[in-house]
Amino acid sequence: MYVVIIGGGGVGRFIAEVLIDEAHEVVIVESDPDAAALLQGLDVVVVEGSGVSPRTLQRAGIDRADIFLAVAPVDEINLVACMIAKKYGPPTLKTVAKVKQSHYVGREAAFDADDLDAVDALVQPERAIASIAVDMLRYSGTGELREIAGGRLTLVGMLLGRDSPLVGRPLVEVRQDLPKDCVVVAVHGADGVRIPNGTDCLHHEERAYILTTPTHLTELTILSGQPWYRVNRVLLIGIGNTGLTLAHELEGKGFAPTCLELDAERAERVAARLPKSTVLHADASDPDLLRRVIEDQHIDAVVVLMKDPERSLLLGIFAKSLGAKKVVVRCDKPEYGHLAGKLGVDAIISKKRAVANAALRYVSRGRIESTLLLGDEHDAELIDFRIADAPRIELTTTPLKHLGFPKHALVAAVVRDGAAFIASGDTILRPRDELFVVCAPDAIAAVEGLLA
Repeated sequence: MYVVIIGGGGVGRFIAEVLIDEAHEVVIVESDPDAAALLQGLDVVVVEGSGVSPRTLQRAGIDRADIFLAVAPVDEINLVACMIAKKYGPPTLKTVAKVKQSHYVGREAAFDADDLDAVDALVQPERAIASIAVDMLRYSGTGELREIAGGRLTLVGMLLGRDSPLVGRPLVEVRQDLPKDCVVVAVHGADGVRIPNGTDCLHHEERAYILTTPTHLTELTILSGQPWYRVNRVLLIGIGNTGLTLAHELEGKGFAPTCLELDAERAERVAARLPKSTVLHADASDPDLLRRVIEDQHIDAVVVLMKDPERSLLLGIFAKSLGAKKVVVRCDKPEYGHLAGKLGVDAIISKKRAVANAALRYVSRGRIESTLLLGDEHDAELIDFRIADAPRIELTTTPLKHLGFPKHALVAAVVRDGAAFIASGDTILRPRDELFVVCAPDAIAAVEGLLA
Protein backbone atom coordinates (compact mmCIF):
# COMPACT_ATOMS: atom_id res chain seq x y z
CA MET A 1 0.00 0.00 0.00
CA TYR A 2 0.93 3.63 -0.51
CA VAL A 3 0.58 5.68 2.69
CA VAL A 4 0.93 9.44 3.14
CA ILE A 5 1.52 10.70 6.70
CA ILE A 6 1.22 14.35 7.68
CA GLY A 7 3.51 15.12 10.63
CA GLY A 8 6.87 13.49 11.23
CA GLY A 9 7.04 13.89 15.01
CA GLY A 10 7.03 11.05 17.52
CA VAL A 11 3.61 9.70 16.55
CA GLY A 12 4.08 10.03 12.79
CA ARG A 13 7.54 8.51 12.89
CA PHE A 14 6.36 5.57 15.00
CA ILE A 15 3.45 4.79 12.67
CA ALA A 16 5.80 5.05 9.71
CA GLU A 17 8.20 2.56 11.30
CA VAL A 18 5.34 0.09 11.83
CA LEU A 19 4.20 0.39 8.21
CA ILE A 20 7.77 0.17 6.89
CA ASP A 21 8.29 -3.06 8.83
CA GLU A 22 5.23 -4.40 7.03
CA ALA A 23 6.79 -3.49 3.65
CA HIS A 24 4.37 -0.65 2.80
CA GLU A 25 5.45 2.40 0.81
CA VAL A 26 5.41 5.46 3.09
CA VAL A 27 5.71 9.20 2.43
CA ILE A 28 5.97 11.68 5.33
CA VAL A 29 5.09 15.35 4.84
CA GLU A 30 6.82 17.57 7.41
CA SER A 31 6.83 21.39 7.51
CA ASP A 32 9.72 21.81 9.99
CA PRO A 33 13.11 21.50 8.21
CA ASP A 34 14.86 20.29 11.37
CA ALA A 35 12.21 17.61 12.00
CA ALA A 36 12.35 16.59 8.34
CA ALA A 37 16.12 16.16 8.58
CA LEU A 38 15.69 13.74 11.49
CA LEU A 39 13.57 11.48 9.27
CA GLN A 40 16.27 10.92 6.68
CA GLY A 41 17.44 7.68 8.30
CA LEU A 42 14.05 6.02 7.72
CA ASP A 43 13.19 4.07 4.58
CA VAL A 44 10.59 6.68 3.61
CA VAL A 45 10.21 9.54 1.17
CA VAL A 46 10.27 12.81 3.09
CA VAL A 47 8.48 15.77 1.48
CA GLU A 48 9.23 19.09 3.15
CA GLY A 49 6.24 21.40 3.09
CA SER A 50 2.82 22.16 4.49
CA GLY A 51 0.27 19.38 4.88
CA VAL A 52 -2.51 21.78 3.84
CA SER A 53 -0.84 22.73 0.56
CA PRO A 54 -2.33 20.98 -2.50
CA ARG A 55 1.00 21.30 -4.29
CA THR A 56 2.83 19.61 -1.38
CA LEU A 57 0.32 16.75 -1.27
CA GLN A 58 0.64 16.30 -5.03
CA ARG A 59 4.43 16.08 -4.62
CA ALA A 60 3.78 13.42 -1.96
CA GLY A 61 1.79 11.36 -4.48
CA ILE A 62 -1.69 11.86 -3.02
CA ASP A 63 -3.24 10.87 -6.35
CA ARG A 64 -2.17 7.24 -5.81
CA ALA A 65 -2.38 7.00 -2.04
CA ASP A 66 -4.38 4.25 -0.31
CA ILE A 67 -4.24 5.74 3.18
CA PHE A 68 -3.82 9.30 4.45
CA LEU A 69 -2.89 9.75 8.13
CA ALA A 70 -2.88 13.31 9.47
CA VAL A 71 -1.09 13.26 12.84
CA ALA A 72 0.48 16.73 13.00
CA PRO A 73 0.45 18.54 16.39
CA VAL A 74 -2.25 21.04 15.28
CA ASP A 75 -5.79 19.66 14.97
CA GLU A 76 -6.94 22.22 12.41
CA ILE A 77 -4.07 21.27 10.10
CA ASN A 78 -5.05 17.61 10.33
CA LEU A 79 -8.71 18.29 9.52
CA VAL A 80 -7.99 20.64 6.62
CA ALA A 81 -5.31 18.28 5.29
CA CYS A 82 -7.90 15.49 5.12
CA MET A 83 -10.27 17.76 3.18
CA ILE A 84 -7.57 18.58 0.63
CA ALA A 85 -6.49 14.92 0.43
CA LYS A 86 -10.06 13.85 -0.35
CA LYS A 87 -10.23 16.44 -3.12
CA TYR A 88 -6.97 15.44 -4.80
CA GLY A 89 -6.75 11.77 -3.85
CA PRO A 90 -8.40 8.74 -5.48
CA PRO A 91 -12.04 7.88 -4.59
CA THR A 92 -10.88 4.91 -2.50
CA LEU A 93 -8.58 7.01 -0.28
CA LYS A 94 -9.07 6.40 3.47
CA THR A 95 -8.35 9.41 5.69
CA VAL A 96 -7.62 9.40 9.44
CA ALA A 97 -7.09 12.56 11.50
CA LYS A 98 -5.63 12.94 15.00
CA VAL A 99 -7.74 15.41 17.00
CA LYS A 100 -7.37 16.35 20.65
CA GLN A 101 -10.38 15.25 22.66
CA SER A 102 -9.91 18.20 25.03
CA HIS A 103 -11.20 20.62 22.39
CA TYR A 104 -14.62 19.08 22.71
CA VAL A 105 -14.91 18.18 26.40
CA GLY A 106 -18.05 19.74 27.86
CA ARG A 107 -20.13 19.65 24.70
CA GLU A 108 -23.35 17.69 24.74
CA ALA A 109 -22.26 15.71 21.70
CA ALA A 110 -18.69 14.59 21.08
CA PHE A 111 -17.07 15.68 17.83
CA ASP A 112 -17.29 12.78 15.42
CA ALA A 113 -15.94 11.85 11.99
CA ASP A 114 -19.54 11.85 10.72
CA ASP A 115 -19.46 15.63 11.06
CA LEU A 116 -16.86 15.85 8.30
CA ASP A 117 -17.27 14.03 5.00
CA ALA A 118 -13.53 14.36 4.36
CA VAL A 119 -12.51 12.42 7.47
CA ASP A 120 -13.17 8.69 7.58
CA ALA A 121 -11.99 8.29 11.18
CA LEU A 122 -10.87 10.46 14.08
CA VAL A 123 -8.19 9.41 16.56
CA GLN A 124 -8.32 11.22 19.90
CA PRO A 125 -5.09 10.67 21.88
CA GLU A 126 -6.62 11.48 25.26
CA ARG A 127 -9.47 9.06 24.74
CA ALA A 128 -7.10 6.35 23.44
CA ILE A 129 -4.88 6.65 26.54
CA ALA A 130 -7.89 6.77 28.88
CA SER A 131 -9.36 3.62 27.33
CA ILE A 132 -6.10 1.73 27.88
CA ALA A 133 -5.83 2.97 31.47
CA VAL A 134 -9.39 1.88 32.28
CA ASP A 135 -8.67 -1.61 30.92
CA MET A 136 -5.53 -1.82 33.07
CA LEU A 137 -7.37 -0.71 36.20
CA ARG A 138 -10.07 -3.31 35.62
CA TYR A 139 -7.49 -6.11 35.80
CA SER A 140 -7.05 -7.33 39.37
CA GLY A 141 -3.54 -8.69 38.85
CA THR A 142 -0.08 -7.22 38.34
CA GLY A 143 0.17 -6.25 34.70
CA GLU A 144 -2.10 -5.07 31.94
CA LEU A 145 -5.26 -6.11 30.16
CA ARG A 146 -6.73 -5.35 26.74
CA GLU A 147 -10.08 -6.43 25.35
CA ILE A 148 -10.00 -8.05 21.92
CA ALA A 149 -12.77 -8.86 19.42
CA GLY A 150 -15.36 -6.71 21.12
CA GLY A 151 -14.70 -8.25 24.54
CA ARG A 152 -14.99 -11.86 23.38
CA LEU A 153 -11.27 -12.31 24.02
CA THR A 154 -8.89 -10.75 26.53
CA LEU A 155 -5.13 -10.24 26.20
CA VAL A 156 -3.44 -10.25 29.61
CA GLY A 157 0.13 -8.97 29.99
CA MET A 158 0.94 -10.86 33.19
CA LEU A 159 4.10 -10.09 35.16
CA LEU A 160 5.40 -13.40 36.55
CA GLY A 161 6.39 -13.67 40.19
CA ARG A 162 9.10 -15.92 41.56
CA ASP A 163 6.46 -18.28 43.03
CA SER A 164 4.47 -18.66 39.82
CA PRO A 165 4.03 -22.33 38.80
CA LEU A 166 4.51 -21.17 35.21
CA VAL A 167 8.15 -20.15 35.77
CA GLY A 168 11.10 -22.36 34.81
CA ARG A 169 9.15 -24.94 32.83
CA PRO A 170 8.76 -25.50 29.08
CA LEU A 171 5.50 -24.15 27.68
CA VAL A 172 4.51 -27.63 26.56
CA GLU A 173 4.28 -28.49 30.27
CA VAL A 174 2.85 -25.13 31.33
CA ARG A 175 -0.14 -25.63 29.05
CA GLN A 176 -1.32 -28.41 31.34
CA ASP A 177 -1.69 -25.91 34.22
CA LEU A 178 -3.38 -23.19 32.18
CA PRO A 179 -7.16 -23.06 31.79
CA LYS A 180 -8.41 -24.71 28.61
CA ASP A 181 -9.16 -21.50 26.69
CA CYS A 182 -5.72 -19.89 27.16
CA VAL A 183 -2.58 -19.62 25.08
CA VAL A 184 0.74 -17.84 25.72
CA VAL A 185 1.17 -15.77 22.56
CA ALA A 186 4.25 -13.69 23.43
CA VAL A 187 6.80 -13.13 26.18
CA HIS A 188 8.38 -9.77 27.03
CA GLY A 189 11.79 -10.11 28.64
CA ALA A 190 15.00 -8.13 28.93
CA ASP A 191 15.75 -8.64 25.22
CA GLY A 192 12.33 -7.53 24.00
CA VAL A 193 9.34 -9.56 22.86
CA ARG A 194 9.67 -13.11 21.61
CA ILE A 195 7.03 -15.41 20.15
CA PRO A 196 7.46 -18.67 22.07
CA ASN A 197 7.32 -22.30 21.03
CA GLY A 198 6.69 -25.39 23.11
CA THR A 199 10.30 -25.65 24.34
CA ASP A 200 10.47 -22.02 25.50
CA CYS A 201 10.62 -21.42 29.28
CA LEU A 202 9.08 -18.51 31.14
CA HIS A 203 11.23 -16.67 33.69
CA HIS A 204 10.70 -14.61 36.82
CA GLU A 205 9.98 -10.92 36.06
CA GLU A 206 9.09 -11.63 32.44
CA ARG A 207 5.71 -10.53 31.17
CA ALA A 208 3.69 -13.32 29.60
CA TYR A 209 1.03 -12.21 27.13
CA ILE A 210 -1.82 -14.69 27.41
CA LEU A 211 -4.86 -14.65 25.14
CA THR A 212 -7.95 -16.03 26.82
CA THR A 213 -11.67 -15.64 27.31
CA PRO A 214 -12.80 -13.24 30.07
CA THR A 215 -14.00 -16.06 32.34
CA HIS A 216 -10.43 -17.15 33.16
CA LEU A 217 -8.96 -13.87 34.43
CA THR A 218 -9.10 -14.76 38.13
CA GLU A 219 -7.43 -18.13 37.62
CA LEU A 220 -4.64 -16.55 35.53
CA THR A 221 -4.07 -13.90 38.18
CA ILE A 222 -3.50 -16.61 40.78
CA LEU A 223 -1.10 -18.46 38.45
CA SER A 224 1.00 -15.29 38.00
CA GLY A 225 2.49 -15.70 41.48
CA GLN A 226 1.82 -12.01 42.15
CA PRO A 227 -0.58 -10.31 44.58
CA TRP A 228 -4.07 -9.67 43.29
CA TYR A 229 -6.78 -7.29 44.38
CA ARG A 230 -9.74 -5.30 43.19
CA VAL A 231 -9.21 -1.60 42.45
CA ASN A 232 -11.79 0.59 44.20
CA ARG A 233 -10.01 3.89 44.85
CA VAL A 234 -7.91 5.59 42.19
CA LEU A 235 -5.46 8.49 42.43
CA LEU A 236 -4.68 10.46 39.25
CA ILE A 237 -1.51 12.57 39.23
CA GLY A 238 -1.47 15.29 36.59
CA ILE A 239 -4.91 16.39 35.39
CA GLY A 240 -4.11 17.74 31.97
CA ASN A 241 -6.30 16.94 29.00
CA THR A 242 -5.58 13.22 29.30
CA GLY A 243 -6.18 13.17 33.05
CA LEU A 244 -9.48 15.00 32.63
CA THR A 245 -10.63 12.52 29.99
CA LEU A 246 -9.63 9.57 32.16
CA ALA A 247 -11.40 11.04 35.19
CA HIS A 248 -14.58 11.41 33.12
CA GLU A 249 -14.27 7.77 31.99
CA LEU A 250 -13.77 6.57 35.57
CA GLU A 251 -16.72 8.59 36.87
CA GLY A 252 -18.86 7.00 34.17
CA LYS A 253 -17.86 3.56 35.44
CA GLY A 254 -18.75 4.29 39.05
CA PHE A 255 -15.38 5.44 40.38
CA ALA A 256 -14.80 8.64 42.33
CA PRO A 257 -11.10 9.32 41.69
CA THR A 258 -8.84 11.62 43.67
CA CYS A 259 -6.91 14.00 41.44
CA LEU A 260 -3.70 15.94 42.19
CA GLU A 261 -2.96 19.00 40.06
CA LEU A 262 -0.03 21.38 40.60
CA ASP A 263 -1.56 24.34 38.76
CA ALA A 264 -4.13 26.06 41.01
CA GLU A 265 -6.18 27.60 38.21
CA ARG A 266 -6.27 24.32 36.30
CA ALA A 267 -7.31 22.44 39.45
CA GLU A 268 -10.23 24.82 39.97
CA ARG A 269 -11.44 24.45 36.36
CA VAL A 270 -11.13 20.67 36.46
CA ALA A 271 -12.98 20.41 39.77
CA ALA A 272 -15.99 22.16 38.21
CA ARG A 273 -16.14 19.48 35.50
CA LEU A 274 -15.77 16.45 37.73
CA PRO A 275 -18.75 16.21 40.10
CA LYS A 276 -17.81 12.80 41.54
CA SER A 277 -14.06 13.38 41.88
CA THR A 278 -11.95 14.98 44.60
CA VAL A 279 -9.58 17.48 42.99
CA LEU A 280 -6.70 18.76 45.12
CA HIS A 281 -4.30 21.59 44.31
CA ALA A 282 -1.12 19.84 45.40
CA ASP A 283 2.42 18.91 44.40
CA ALA A 284 2.53 15.12 44.02
CA SER A 285 6.33 15.17 44.25
CA ASP A 286 6.04 16.16 47.94
CA PRO A 287 6.71 12.81 49.69
CA ASP A 288 4.76 13.63 52.84
CA LEU A 289 1.75 14.88 50.92
CA LEU A 290 1.66 11.87 48.58
CA ARG A 291 1.95 9.53 51.57
CA ARG A 292 -0.94 11.26 53.34
CA VAL A 293 -3.17 11.14 50.28
CA ILE A 294 -2.53 7.45 49.63
CA GLU A 295 -3.09 6.54 53.27
CA ASP A 296 -6.01 8.88 54.06
CA GLN A 297 -7.90 8.13 50.84
CA HIS A 298 -7.12 4.38 51.03
CA ILE A 299 -5.80 4.48 47.46
CA ASP A 300 -5.55 1.16 45.61
CA ALA A 301 -4.21 2.37 42.26
CA VAL A 302 -2.16 5.36 41.11
CA VAL A 303 -2.10 6.60 37.51
CA VAL A 304 0.67 9.09 36.71
CA LEU A 305 -0.07 11.14 33.59
CA MET A 306 2.64 13.79 33.62
CA LYS A 307 4.49 14.58 30.40
CA ASP A 308 8.00 14.30 31.89
CA PRO A 309 8.83 10.57 31.60
CA GLU A 310 11.56 10.50 34.24
CA ARG A 311 9.52 12.40 36.80
CA SER A 312 6.46 10.24 36.06
CA LEU A 313 8.39 7.02 36.61
CA LEU A 314 9.93 8.27 39.86
CA LEU A 315 6.51 9.25 41.18
CA GLY A 316 5.09 5.89 40.15
CA ILE A 317 7.88 3.96 41.87
CA PHE A 318 7.50 6.10 44.99
CA ALA A 319 3.72 5.58 45.03
CA LYS A 320 4.29 1.83 44.91
CA SER A 321 6.65 2.05 47.87
CA LEU A 322 3.94 3.91 49.80
CA GLY A 323 1.48 1.07 49.43
CA ALA A 324 -0.30 1.61 46.11
CA LYS A 325 -1.29 -1.84 44.88
CA LYS A 326 -1.29 -0.94 41.19
CA VAL A 327 0.72 1.77 39.44
CA VAL A 328 0.23 2.85 35.82
CA VAL A 329 2.54 5.46 34.29
CA ARG A 330 2.42 7.39 31.05
CA CYS A 331 5.89 7.25 29.48
CA ASP A 332 7.00 7.59 25.87
CA LYS A 333 10.53 6.27 26.40
CA PRO A 334 10.36 2.55 25.59
CA GLU A 335 13.83 1.88 26.96
CA TYR A 336 12.43 2.41 30.46
CA GLY A 337 9.72 -0.21 30.11
CA HIS A 338 11.41 -3.38 31.37
CA LEU A 339 13.28 -1.58 34.14
CA ALA A 340 10.09 0.12 35.33
CA GLY A 341 8.42 -3.27 35.68
CA LYS A 342 11.23 -4.49 37.94
CA LEU A 343 10.86 -1.39 40.11
CA GLY A 344 7.16 -1.88 40.78
CA VAL A 345 5.40 -0.12 37.90
CA ASP A 346 2.62 -2.45 36.74
CA ALA A 347 2.07 -0.97 33.31
CA ILE A 348 3.32 1.83 31.07
CA ILE A 349 1.13 3.72 28.60
CA SER A 350 2.83 5.33 25.63
CA LYS A 351 0.97 8.12 23.85
CA LYS A 352 2.54 7.39 20.48
CA ARG A 353 1.71 3.69 20.78
CA ALA A 354 -1.85 4.45 21.89
CA VAL A 355 -2.37 6.75 18.91
CA ALA A 356 -0.69 4.28 16.55
CA ASN A 357 -2.92 1.42 17.75
CA ALA A 358 -6.00 3.61 17.40
CA ALA A 359 -5.03 4.87 13.94
CA LEU A 360 -4.07 1.46 12.58
CA ARG A 361 -7.35 0.01 13.86
CA TYR A 362 -9.16 2.15 11.29
CA VAL A 363 -6.81 1.17 8.50
CA SER A 364 -7.69 -2.03 6.66
CA ARG A 365 -4.50 -3.37 5.11
CA GLY A 366 -5.46 -6.16 2.72
CA ARG A 367 -6.91 -8.99 4.83
CA ILE A 368 -5.81 -7.22 8.04
CA GLU A 369 -8.76 -5.81 9.97
CA SER A 370 -6.87 -4.38 12.94
CA THR A 371 -3.66 -4.71 14.94
CA LEU A 372 -2.42 -4.36 18.51
CA LEU A 373 1.26 -3.58 18.98
CA LEU A 374 3.19 -5.57 21.59
CA GLY A 375 6.45 -4.68 23.35
CA ASP A 376 8.22 -1.40 23.88
CA GLU A 377 9.00 -0.91 20.21
CA HIS A 378 7.44 -2.57 17.17
CA ASP A 379 8.50 -6.01 18.41
CA ALA A 380 5.35 -7.92 17.52
CA GLU A 381 1.69 -7.44 16.65
CA LEU A 382 -1.52 -9.22 17.46
CA ILE A 383 -3.26 -9.07 14.09
CA ASP A 384 -6.90 -9.65 13.23
CA PHE A 385 -7.11 -11.28 9.80
CA ARG A 386 -10.48 -11.83 8.12
CA ILE A 387 -10.82 -14.87 5.87
CA ALA A 388 -12.47 -14.05 2.55
CA ASP A 389 -16.01 -15.12 1.60
CA ALA A 390 -14.55 -17.40 -1.05
CA PRO A 391 -10.96 -18.24 -0.01
CA ARG A 392 -8.57 -20.63 -1.65
CA ILE A 393 -9.85 -24.18 -1.17
CA GLU A 394 -6.82 -25.31 0.86
CA LEU A 395 -7.48 -22.63 3.51
CA THR A 396 -10.79 -24.23 4.44
CA THR A 397 -9.79 -27.87 4.07
CA THR A 398 -6.33 -28.02 5.69
CA PRO A 399 -5.62 -27.99 9.47
CA LEU A 400 -3.68 -24.93 10.62
CA LYS A 401 -0.62 -27.00 11.51
CA HIS A 402 -0.24 -28.01 7.85
CA LEU A 403 -0.78 -24.59 6.25
CA GLY A 404 2.88 -23.60 6.59
CA PHE A 405 2.75 -20.55 8.84
CA PRO A 406 6.18 -18.86 9.17
CA LYS A 407 8.38 -19.45 12.20
CA HIS A 408 7.72 -16.10 13.88
CA ALA A 409 3.94 -16.31 13.71
CA LEU A 410 1.55 -17.96 16.14
CA VAL A 411 -2.12 -18.60 15.38
CA ALA A 412 -3.89 -17.80 18.64
CA ALA A 413 -7.67 -17.63 18.31
CA VAL A 414 -10.64 -17.66 15.95
CA VAL A 415 -13.93 -15.76 16.10
CA ARG A 416 -16.63 -17.64 14.19
CA ASP A 417 -20.32 -16.73 14.04
CA GLY A 418 -19.85 -14.35 16.97
CA ALA A 419 -18.16 -16.91 19.26
CA ALA A 420 -14.44 -16.94 20.11
CA PHE A 421 -12.24 -19.95 20.77
CA ILE A 422 -8.51 -20.65 21.12
CA ALA A 423 -7.10 -22.22 17.98
CA SER A 424 -5.21 -25.52 17.87
CA GLY A 425 -3.12 -27.16 15.21
CA ASP A 426 -6.15 -29.18 14.17
CA THR A 427 -8.40 -26.15 13.66
CA ILE A 428 -9.75 -25.82 10.11
CA LEU A 429 -10.75 -22.35 8.98
CA ARG A 430 -14.06 -21.38 7.42
CA PRO A 431 -15.01 -18.48 5.16
CA ARG A 432 -15.48 -15.16 7.03
CA ASP A 433 -13.59 -16.38 10.12
CA GLU A 434 -11.64 -13.78 12.08
CA LEU A 435 -8.19 -15.20 12.77
CA PHE A 436 -5.97 -13.67 15.48
CA VAL A 437 -2.27 -14.19 14.79
CA VAL A 438 0.75 -12.90 16.72
CA CYS A 439 3.49 -11.99 14.25
CA ALA A 440 6.98 -10.58 14.31
CA PRO A 441 7.17 -7.70 11.79
CA ASP A 442 9.19 -9.77 9.32
CA ALA A 443 6.51 -12.49 9.25
CA ILE A 444 3.46 -10.31 8.53
CA ALA A 445 3.83 -10.26 4.74
CA ALA A 446 4.22 -14.06 4.65
CA VAL A 447 1.08 -14.55 6.77
CA GLU A 448 -0.86 -12.13 4.58
CA GLY A 449 0.21 -14.08 1.50
CA LEU A 450 -0.75 -17.37 3.13
CA LEU A 451 -4.25 -16.13 4.02
CA ALA A 452 -4.87 -14.26 0.78
